[in-house]
Amino acid sequence: MSLLKKASGIALAAAMAVSLSSPQYAHAEGFALQDWSARGAALAGGVVARGGDAAAVAYNPAAITELEGTRILAGGELIMHTNTIVGASGQEQKSNSKNYFAPHGYITHKFNDSLSFGFGGFSRFGLGNNYGPAFFVPNSVFNVELITYTVSPVLAWKVTDKLSLGVGLELSYGDVDFNQKMYGAIAGMTGDAWSPAFSLSAHYRFNEKWKAGFVYRSHSDYDFDGDLTISGASAPLAMLNGGYAGDAKLYTPDSYTLALAYYPIPTWSFEAQVQYNTWSRYSNLRINVYGMPLPQLSNITSIKNWNDTWFFSLSTEYQYNDWLTFRAGASYETSPVDEHFADFIAPSNGRWKYGVGLGFAQDDWSLDLGYVYHDICTLHYGHSEFGTRYGALGADHATDAHAHTVSFSIGYKF
Repeated sequence: MSLLKKASGIALAAAMAVSLSSPQYAHAEGFALQDWSARGAALAGGVVARGGDAAAVAYNPAAITELEGTRILAGGELIMHTNTIVGASGQEQKSNSKNYFAPHGYITHKFNDSLSFGFGGFSRFGLGNNYGPAFFVPNSVFNVELITYTVSPVLAWKVTDKLSLGVGLELSYGDVDFNQKMYGAIAGMTGDAWSPAFSLSAHYRFNEKWKAGFVYRSHSDYDFDGDLTISGASAPLAMLNGGYAGDAKLYTPDSYTLALAYYPIPTWSFEAQVQYNTWSRYSNLRINVYGMPLPQLSNITSIKNWNDTWFFSLSTEYQYNDWLTFRAGASYETSPVDEHFADFIAPSNGRWKYGVGLGFAQDDWSLDLGYVYHDICTLHYGHSEFGTRYGALGADHATDAHAHTVSFSIGYKF
């Protein structure tokens, strides 16, 4: 193998550290998150038309006009996921256990019959996967972690007795830690970025039985600046060992969500939801690495060719009595990943989610609990670089991919 080819591989490892490759965390396809409260998780996101608590700041800001007085909601979600990569020769590598905690918190206040304000903190994007440095596929990513947190002030206006409109601003912070081995060397990176975005929303109450919601959320692209380190490269590539700076933009989608809720009786509701995400914005990555001894390796572009995705969900919520509510929801989302460019950080070809939950209420207090099982569809690597380039050392498919999440939210109204 030529010196230039080996050096290109190590430089690409460093560049991929900045770029985040194609990450996977636990919830939605790509690397978006959707469970922003325990109730919302149990209902498969089915609170866009329902509204009903302070988490509407994240799910549908226009719906906060239905909340009287001041509401507070806070909690978090524990995320546990795993998958197995099966090699072309039958070898297997199960991802190491990694648990994450994603917090959320909201407050809403109704100024008068027309105007309401809200403020929230939640995670819109995230990833995490670890196969360990002994992963059998050569020159591959073996560990990656991205944590983001978004704060969002929102304002909602009740235009008529039936129609409310909302607008929200978002500011998100992302932090990344990434490791990849290439030709005997290890490339590691840490970096961070800030990203702005906004949302536009509507909520409409037809009558006591029917409600609808619509939310447009803009893309939230991250311009990552990172510190890169290459170590372990041997002669004649030892000159690449050292620290570098780099930058790259991580593209995220615009999303459009439409939901309809039906109440056959006041204490029992159903919600159907459809969402469209423009993941095709993530078509390629241009990575800049500064200070490389070989100038031709300072700019690298990798093709992703992701596809737009659809998300569908159906949920039900039943208030059994004044203090106990039952919830359940299911959803399916198509995959953005093009199998010709698939890697191991997003080993998914679409996913099903099944959620259940309980709600408890006492005076002005509430406690919501939710559990979600994620069943992730098999991804084949037969057309990708990792399925063809390395022959018997390559990957055939990703299987046994699933995740469990447990969440809680505590609320208070005054």
